[in-house]
Amino acid sequence: MVKICKRPTNKKIEAEGIKSGLKPIIARILANRPQPKDLTPLEIVTPKLSQLQNPNKLKDIDKATKRIAKAIIAGECIGLETDHDCDGQTSHAVLHYNLHNRFGHPIKLIRSYIGNRLTEGYGLSQSVTNRIIADSPKPSLVITADNGSSDEPRIAQLKAQGIDVIVTDHHAIPADGYPKSAFAVLNPTRDDCEYGDKYIAGCMVAWLLMTVVRRELIASGFIAKDTASLADSLDFVACGTIADCVSLARSQNNRVVVDYGLQLINHGTRSCWRILKKLVTNTVFSEDLAFTVGPLLNSDGRLASAFNSVSLLLSATDKDAERWVTVLQEHNQERKAIQKKIVQQGMQQAYSQCREGKYALVIFLEDGHPGVHGIAASRIKEKFGQPTVYLAPKFNDKTIITGSARGIDNFHVRDALQVVADRVPDLFVSFGGHHGAGGLAFKRDNLAKFQVEFEKATQLQLKKADLGPVIWTDGTVTAGELGLKFTNVLRQLEPFGREFEAPVFELTGELTLLKPVGDGTHAKVALACDGRIINGIWFNFRDNAEAPLPVAVGSSVLVVFTPKVNEFRGARRSTIQVVYMCLDG
Repeated sequence: MVKICKRPTNKKIEAEGIKSGLKPIIARILANRPQPKDLTPLEIVTPKLSQLQNPNKLKDIDKATKRIAKAIIAGECIGLETDHDCDGQTSHAVLHYNLHNRFGHPIKLIRSYIGNRLTEGYGLSQSVTNRIIADSPKPSLVITADNGSSDEPRIAQLKAQGIDVIVTDHHAIPADGYPKSAFAVLNPTRDDCEYGDKYIAGCMVAWLLMTVVRRELIASGFIAKDTASLADSLDFVACGTIADCVSLARSQNNRVVVDYGLQLINHGTRSCWRILKKLVTNTVFSEDLAFTVGPLLNSDGRLASAFNSVSLLLSATDKDAERWVTVLQEHNQERKAIQKKIVQQGMQQAYSQCREGKYALVIFLEDGHPGVHGIAASRIKEKFGQPTVYLAPKFNDKTIITGSARGIDNFHVRDALQVVADRVPDLFVSFGGHHGAGGLAFKRDNLAKFQVEFEKATQLQLKKADLGPVIWTDGTVTAGELGLKFTNVLRQLEPFGREFEAPVFELTGELTLLKPVGDGTHAKVALACDGRIINGIWFNFRDNAEAPLPVAVGSSVLVVFTPKVNEFRGARRSTIQVVYMCLDG
């Protein structure tokens, strides 16, 4: 049963927002969301680069900066080892672009390493480590991004080979501490790190490091004093930040970099954006990064090694970018087909486990696909409102099971995995993650044990009342309030993202149209309300094309929706995107 709840409003924030000149609807919506402690409501709505926090408070940044500057000046071979998802891809682009284009480091002295998710797994795996050691030229310095915090054994191997490793990451530090063999570890989640924002993405950590390297190279006289700032690579950071679903509400920095990065993207500053813009509307918004660009880039890392996506981001010409986009679109179609199949299979197990009264849903598919487990886990988590783990045998080793975990409100994924690891020390081959998501691997013989222990760990954090899908709204609106003017006012709150979601409202009326479209899981809708007809679209309104319609035309319904603007051939009209619909009362 879906619970529809109105977000609690912080009346103090609402009043402060109105006093500062914000429209009442903007002040109310803002007051319905978490706030960074050091910004006023007006500053949140009008993000500026001057609000970015000083990177000098990142633990180890001075040490890392001097080592990278030394490598650049001395002409050392530098390796970049990054994750295969969009955050890792954009981190790779940030590092590569600035090392070469801004600091002049030769391409031949920059070596790129990205693990193949299916054959090598997550992070600085043993296979990736072996490739680095065997490479020619072999790097004397490796910079990781969006991983590395849990990879002490492999970092120790690289150190033994005379390779310094600088870790840049944002994932939670393991219980046994950060990797001591690393030359430096930049991670805002370190207990001894004084940087004030624990919510930034991996690409932001990489970007902050590069900004301080720039200052160091200027101070040493290696590059000119008037060398341009690195703000022009915040387009990469914006994309990675949105795609990685880090908080846009609690962070002082994330809204700033996404807002500025979107400006760069819409100006078409790179070939990749000029080509990618053709896939969306005239203006790229944060939701386009979340639901179009991000999944397209991620499809490469889910099915291959993510080098196609990095090549797209770094394309020198529009022709090159167009070629890479074509490759990624083929991967994305394949990803969608696989995802549809395993989500439908997983739903059957999820329904069964719900009937058994499970707090956590642990889905195991013998013929699953590790590349799309994260998406599948998210879909089932959203449907059932319960922590979800999606598991399948490892692609090239059926004795190992790998999986992705996704959490709900009031639940910390990595903490739950740590509880399992503490209870059964030999259970995991590896695990890691943060508040909302995690990855794990264990021997196949431990499947039943993991299911039992993860259920226990979930029950330590959650009560029965916490379970079930919840839709949070910003209250009711009238049909008379809706329209282009209203929707344009709401766009002042852009960019939207995790914990700073687009406004969601409630409205009642008579359902006059429910017409399935596409593959039958989406529908056009129309609602008669106060003498007006409200048109809209309802994505994923049912599990499959054979499922019954959830409500009948002619019924009095409660609709939960987000206002939208539909642009077609230069014409703009107001519409709604339905989030949920049920019988009124």
